[in-house]
This record gives sequence, structure tokens and C-alpha cells, in this order.
Amino acid sequence: MLTLRIKSRRPILLSALILIQHKIKPMKSITLFILLFIGFSATAQDQFRADFNYVTFFDPETQTWADWEEAAHTLVFNINENKDIKHYTAKGEVLIYRNMGNLEDDYTTSGKHYQIIEALDDQGNEIRIQLFDDPSIGMKIINGEFMVQFAKY
Repeated sequence: MLTLRIKSRRPILLSALILIQHKIKPMKSITLFILLFIGFSATAQDQFRADFNYVTFFDPETQTWADWEEAAHTLVFNINENKDIKHYTAKGEVLIYRNMGNLEDDYTTSGKHYQIIEALDDQGNEIRIQLFDDPSIGMKIINGEFMVQFAKY
């Protein structure tokens, strides 16, 4: 019995090509290889990065936002098949937000496009992550009434 251990998609692609070559003419085999390669490349391109250089915090008691502070934060979206998010904080910490799904794609009343998902933070708290197309609005992490907003100016 043959057991396969798969560490990446490329061995599958090459194995499929080798198996198919014996049954399909060479030109069709090359075309199939190109189509499979494009398909696998497209899934790898889902990962993207967002850099922010300012942060502010919402105070639920006063219902006001604090002044913007300079702080470099980087987030890498879709780091794995579950589309989790890796957050590199200004303090040098690396946090993982576990994607729980429920992606919403919507617009604010002023017409600003955003996407929002539900996630679990590193302590197991349920949060929502709202990412705007406009980097000057940036991204919000919402945990109940508490919110943090990141932006790039």
C-alpha cells in the first residue's frame, strides 16, 4: 500500500502531471499543467498585508475616542487555510486571530466600503475585525463595547 505525505500543493501538482502524461498527448499535458499552476497560484494570492502607523482607543464609559498615537502595527490576513490573521504589534508581540467566518461585505452610511469578520483573539475572546478599503480609516478591532482603531496617514 502506498502512503503519501503531502507538505505542499506542488508535489500533488507534479504527481498529477506525471500520472496524466502517460494518457494525454504532450500538448494537452502542458496546457493542463499551466491551468493547474494558475489555479494553485490564485489561492496563494489571497494572503495580503496591511500596515498602520496610528492607533486610537474607544472609551465605552465616556463614549469618546482617545487622541491618535503613533504606533506601527502590521496585520497579515489569510495566513492559512482558515484565513486567520497575524498581528504584529507596536510592542513586538505577535498575536493570532482565529477566523470564525461570517464575513460581511458592506458600506457605511457615508459610502465607505469595508469587510468585517468574527474571530477569536489569543485569549479566546470573541471579537470582530472590520477592515476598510481606505487606509486612513483603516481597521477596527471590536470587543463588545471596547474598540481599537488603526489607520495609516
